[in-house]
Amino acid sequence: MSKLGIVIVLFLSILATNSYSQTCCSAGAPISTMLNINSGDQKTISFQANYEYKSINRLVSDDMILENDPRTRYGQNISFKVDYILSKRWAMTALLPLVHQARTTFSESQNSFGIGDLTLLGQYAILKLASTELNVGLGLKLPTGSTSHKSAAGIFLSPDMQSGSGSLDYIFRLAGVTSSQKFPFLTTNYAVSYKKNSANDSFASTENFGGRSFTFGDELLGQLGFAYQFISKNGFWIPDTVFKYRRGTANTEQTVSAPNSGGQWTSIEGGLSFVPNERYSIRANIELPIHQKIEGLQITTDLSFGVQFKYNFLPTNLDLP
Repeated sequence: MSKLGIVIVLFLSILATNSYSQTCCSAGAPISTMLNINSGDQKTISFQANYEYKSINRLVSDDMILENDPRTRYGQNISFKVDYILSKRWAMTALLPLVHQARTTFSESQNSFGIGDLTLLGQYAILKLASTELNVGLGLKLPTGSTSHKSAAGIFLSPDMQSGSGSLDYIFRLAGVTSSQKFPFLTTNYAVSYKKNSANDSFASTENFGGRSFTFGDELLGQLGFAYQFISKNGFWIPDTVFKYRRGTANTEQTVSAPNSGGQWTSIEGGLSFVPNERYSIRANIELPIHQKIEGLQITTDLSFGVQFKYNFLPTNLDLP
């Protein structure tokens, strides 16, 4: 693979954006800008660190934005990700976040911090052509994050304020990348993902109480992104734009659909990457909502931004089987 081809692949591995946040906000870190796995012709290991901040301060009823809500909320996470390219067709990734969430209500301030849920994903390239690649992926989100964070008064925080979901969840993914024949530095990426969430049957359990069942709603995510590559004497500058559509079903508590959960979200993300060489890449991004049509009354995201750094251990420096 040429140097230019390697750099394009490295960038595409950062560009793809999959956000799995339940209703207004998830338990733990949304899996954002992190799940796509780069592909290549040689065995490679890559390390990626991601910082993400979400302002969750838009009060919405159906599709109407309401004003003057005294509650405030934000979430931030630092996620660590390792990719392993086994062959031209097969690759896998592991992702683990550190999660901090904060919420101020009428009566108190709530905070939680801890390790989130571990995500493992395998990917297979079902189509690899000169200008097009199509991948399928299957993954699991393991319940490694805490579900026992409490308020200052000793009361369990709500499930969406916990570091983890307490459930084993399943991820299904189809993603592709196409390079333009007419404009060789223009690439298009597209993906459809589905996340099936299982139940945490013992949320808020104690020595004297077995807890209750809680299930975050399933999610369908579609995305379409465009990127253009500019060459400078110091490396490559790559601006990108990604359109996202997310649909979530209602949460379930004790087998009953929870009110004020589920809906549809449309947003746009803009990013800028700098790739000085084959080893390093860095990207900054910002995401804004376009339209939200949700069930009931919810506080939802009004702004998010992040920074991603990636380091590639080149094949010549690896001693892999």
